[in-house]
Amino acid sequence: MPLIRHPSSEIADGSAMGANTKALKARIRSVDSTMHITKAMELVASSKMKRARSRMEGSRFYRTVLAEAFADLAASDSIYAKARPDLPVLYIVIAGDRGLAGGYNTNIFKTVMQSVTERDIVLPVGRRAADYFARRGFVPFDGKTYSADTITSSECVRLACEIKDRYDRGEFGAVYAVSTEFVSMLSQKAGIQKLLPLEKKGGEETVSSVATLYEPDAETVLAAIIPEYIAGTLYGAAAESFASELAARRSAMDTATKNASEMIDTLSLRYNRARQSAITQEITEIVAGAQM
Repeated sequence: MPLIRHPSSEIADGSAMGANTKALKARIRSVDSTMHITKAMELVASSKMKRARSRMEGSRFYRTVLAEAFADLAASDSIYAKARPDLPVLYIVIAGDRGLAGGYNTNIFKTVMQSVTERDIVLPVGRRAADYFARRGFVPFDGKTYSADTITSSECVRLACEIKDRYDRGEFGAVYAVSTEFVSMLSQKAGIQKLLPLEKKGGEETVSSVATLYEPDAETVLAAIIPEYIAGTLYGAAAESFASELAARRSAMDTATKNASEMIDTLSLRYNRARQSAITQEITEIVAGAQM
């Protein structure tokens, strides 16, 4: 005798199966939409990368020249070469304006939080950095928000002059820049660079330091060009950080796109199986009804 199922149970099973296929289909559409977004963000990051790398490479040369020029000046008796550990520290933290860049912003914040204390002052560059330190109650440098992408050399010079003036007044005794070094398209490294007080590189005098004469003296020259040093370093660090952000975002979005594609394949397989199961069940029910 064929098994006779109650009509209500057939309706319930059919509706459950239909709901399952509908849910899978909606999920596939959602993941596909997300995949289009991640692919578009990857292409945008790739299109900006060439200009960002060109800007970064130009600033790297300038920063190298600055470091060599200040190597022997660090041995002077200027306040810019003397440690003042009893004063707060100014941290220039360069992060991104947006997320979806893998661990780019997180690595920066982890790096700086290992050194910063509650009494220190923070100059955030990037909206993510500004929001992060505002939530934690750190003293802002000037209350303004800057972007590593759009910051200009004139803004860097203005900030450098203000940093020098406040350093001269003793508001802080050291200046550090926290930024990301561009190693390759697949590797970016967060680190801290000490700007002030200056530290002499190595323990021996170089030929250039012995032969260089400063008029009227090294301390006066150093005080006059400190803003150029800070501005050049800040601009170069911002350029390198922005290139690192784009590389990190491109890599993260590429990974997200591949994961979304794999997820769509898995969901499509489940959808086809559920649909085939529903069709098989309907055929079985039709055959069973015909035999009654």
